[in-house]
Amino acid sequence: MLWLAVFAAVAVQFLFEVTLGRLLVAPAILVPVLVYLGTYRDDTWSIEGAFWSGFVLDLLTQHAPGTSSMAMLLGISFSRWAFSVTTGAVQMTFAAKALVASIVSDVLFILITDPVSGFGFRTLLLLPRTIAPLVIFLVIPVIFHGRNNKQKIGVR
Repeated sequence: MLWLAVFAAVAVQFLFEVTLGRLLVAPAILVPVLVYLGTYRDDTWSIEGAFWSGFVLDLLTQHAPGTSSMAMLLGISFSRWAFSVTTGAVQMTFAAKALVASIVSDVLFILITDPVSGFGFRTLLLLPRTIAPLVIFLVIPVIFHGRNNKQKIGVR
């Protein structure tokens, strides 16, 4: 069942890359989904999911096979490492882990695919690319939990 979620995330990410990526910037949906599965399910979901979904996404977008996989694996690993070295006072939430993993993955993808001229004005587009999906991921549970609380209050 969880592979279906990863497959759906790959399909949505591919559609975003093909449509919105041509106009401005495609939101990064796949890395936060993998971080979520690795955080709340099992670490193997983030590792295997990053490898296979990155490989499939590279084939679909005609990049060198393995570039997205390597970038996502290193980004998620860095995020996991940053989470493990924080103390109890500075704990990172899912949103912070996903933000760090997305930014590191995108920067590494740029370095791997175009190391010489990769950085420039378009690099600034990494922030809306990573922040917009995280806002959506954080707002959706609030909407559903808020709706459930209102229904419970109305039942009494």
